[in-house]
Amino acid sequence: MNVTLRQLRAFAGVYRARSITRAARELGITQSAASLLIQQLESQLGVKLFDRSTRAVQPTPAAEEAFHAAERMLNDADGLSRRMRDLAEARAGRVAFLASAGTASALLPRVLARFRAAYPDIDVDMRDVAADDLVPRMMASDAEFAIGSVEGEIAEMTIETMISGRLSAIGRRTGEFAARRSLTWDELAQQPTIAMRRETRIRMQIDRALGDAGKRLTPTYEVTLINTALAMTAQGLGLAILPATMLPADQFPTLAARPLTRPAITRAVSLLRREGRTLSPAAQAFVAIARKTLAHQHERTLP
Repeated sequence: MNVTLRQLRAFAGVYRARSITRAARELGITQSAASLLIQQLESQLGVKLFDRSTRAVQPTPAAEEAFHAAERMLNDADGLSRRMRDLAEARAGRVAFLASAGTASALLPRVLARFRAAYPDIDVDMRDVAADDLVPRMMASDAEFAIGSVEGEIAEMTIETMISGRLSAIGRRTGEFAARRSLTWDELAQQPTIAMRRETRIRMQIDRALGDAGKRLTPTYEVTLINTALAMTAQGLGLAILPATMLPADQFPTLAARPLTRPAITRAVSLLRREGRTLSPAAQAFVAIARKTLAHQHERTLP
């Protein structure tokens, strides 16, 4: 038995109007089409739904029983249609994603604020994790995507660079440092420095690049979290060695980034997605705002 929504709408319309003519008019179909839909439904259900006369259409006891069930089914169908339309237009739904801790702190607050303003009814589930945990957590969770820094190719993942930042010396906007446009790694070595610990990916990248250039980094302090390095720099304990993109100007207005040269090292912030998986409309909307916001934010960090 294949009862259709068109048949149920015709049945409910005739039941309420007690007239095939009026029901057809309200449904925007012809009287003959409405009659045919009722006949098809009666045939499929095996019961008579209406007693017809020249003056009126009266529901049978079977119709009385069927109407309430038909009304629930139509309400459910209409509710489903509205929900799918809201999801398709990103007016409702949920977006779950992962972000490396540094990216979550430095880059995503502005993205989140703009997304919330544009899509107030979408639930956001952002999970900030250590940078080295980003890929394993992405593979093991229900997150639709991840934002952070990764290296090389990753099986069953697509990687899209969102922004790239030069490894920079970050210091207070005072004195000689504020007047500099860049520093070499040799010049940096004459200053107290704050670097990420050796086991972090960013430090591994730095050590590898410097090793290739015949140089070595010997920092004054080593830390695990980017915010720790920036807070220490703000207190004048040394120059932090980080990508310029990791300096949130709103949080640390007294600090400035100056590119490090000889060698110049860049580090990308990327969008990670599972291959062959379509993002939900809510996730697509978030990614679109992230691309635009991060591009603008990146322009502001350029020296």
